[in-house]
Amino acid sequence: MRNKTQKVLNSIYNFFGFVDYMLAAFIACTTPYPVSFLIGKSLAWLWWITRKNVSSVKINVSNVLNLDINDPMVAVISKKIYFEFAKNVIDFFKNGIISIEQLKRNVKLDGIDNLKKALENGRGAIIFTAHIGNFEWGASRIGAEGIKLWGVGLYRENRFLDKYFEKNRKSKCLNTLNANKMLGVFRILKNNEVVAIPTDWDPAGTARVYNFLGKKVMLPSGAVQIALASGATLIPSFIIRDGKYHHCQVICEPLKLIREGNKEELLEKNMQILIKVLEKYITENIDQWVMFHDIWVKD
Repeated sequence: MRNKTQKVLNSIYNFFGFVDYMLAAFIACTTPYPVSFLIGKSLAWLWWITRKNVSSVKINVSNVLNLDINDPMVAVISKKIYFEFAKNVIDFFKNGIISIEQLKRNVKLDGIDNLKKALENGRGAIIFTAHIGNFEWGASRIGAEGIKLWGVGLYRENRFLDKYFEKNRKSKCLNTLNANKMLGVFRILKNNEVVAIPTDWDPAGTARVYNFLGKKVMLPSGAVQIALASGATLIPSFIIRDGKYHHCQVICEPLKLIREGNKEELLEKNMQILIKVLEKYITENIDQWVMFHDIWVKD
């Protein structure tokens, strides 16, 4: 009886959580960009002053830039990250009213030939990325080119929200592969499709310790492991906000992976190749790195 009551209560909480999201989406879709961005920035400011996740964000910024956590510049950049995240959320909510053509105009795409060439081997491709800029729109922009792309995303226990996120993404050419169902990735690659995997944080808790900017950090190695096991091409790709309303999605040349040798050594060597790219893009775009988790290993 108690378990049944708890399930009913959870369903009620989930429903009202979904209603809150729908209300936010309605406001975003019924207001022009300057107004919805102002609302989003105001909410981000409230989030900041509650100190929610502030410590983790400051730790990330200070470690990347090698600054003392109390350096004023760390606080300035950390606030920008909150505002950047708010803009990303507004963009995501507006998926319902933005056409594919408008998405293409808003997001410039560079390097699409690198991906198309990679797919010529028939083994699919793995894009590794980071939580830089509006990464949801970055994946959608690639999908808008007619390439079937799956983005690895969080599974939400709130089934209403989970379905909303999946439907919202799919409306803009992005399919969802839940992080708790990664075995399906090999089927996707066998169909010569593309999987996009964030490699700067692992929600499943399977990350390993690596050197990152001279410090110890927890990073997921799934993208490299899957590429080695499947023969798929591993490609870096990142989206950078270019002004308030426009973005640039860059698809880099594929990584030249080392594929012969001991399994553990291969993983370590290839992760170091991947990490060098991550270091570059995160450092150069630190004010757009919307990472709210502390991924650093304490001494």
